[in-house]
Amino acid sequence: VFLDVGLKRTTTGSKVFAAMKGASDGGMFVPHSESRFPGYDAESKELDGDTLRDYIFGGHIAEYMRSLKEEDEERYNAQFSRFIKAGISADDLEGIYTSAHKAIRADPSFTPTEKKADAKPRRLQTPLNAKQRKDRVRQKIEAFKRAQEQQ
Repeated sequence: VFLDVGLKRTTTGSKVFAAMKGASDGGMFVPHSESRFPGYDAESKELDGDTLRDYIFGGHIAEYMRSLKEEDEERYNAQFSRFIKAGISADDLEGIYTSAHKAIRADPSFTPTEKKADAKPRRLQTPLNAKQRKDRVRQKIEAFKRAQEQQ
């Protein structure tokens, strides 16, 4: 299996490499170098396993949660509102990731989630045709002129 990143930038620590690491750990043979994983030191040319483990188990997210909570409580509450609502703290993240990995290993088959009956389908606004667009521009120009005359 080869990793086709398409138009995604291939910078060190990119999510593309996280997906590739997961596939590789899951048993797929994906030719790769460890130099793109978090924790790789370019000077010593070796991978720090502890840093990589922290990233796999959400340590960087927990660290960000702690620092944001100290620095800006309001932004923390907005950023992690669902975590707060579910009662998840920074210390709980590693356990959540560990149990998720354990559940995946126990049954790796895909099971689709049940769709909510009250969920409304998203309907995008239908595009305007040329006549409607020109009319809209004309209305905006007229509104601008009226605003200028009132001043």
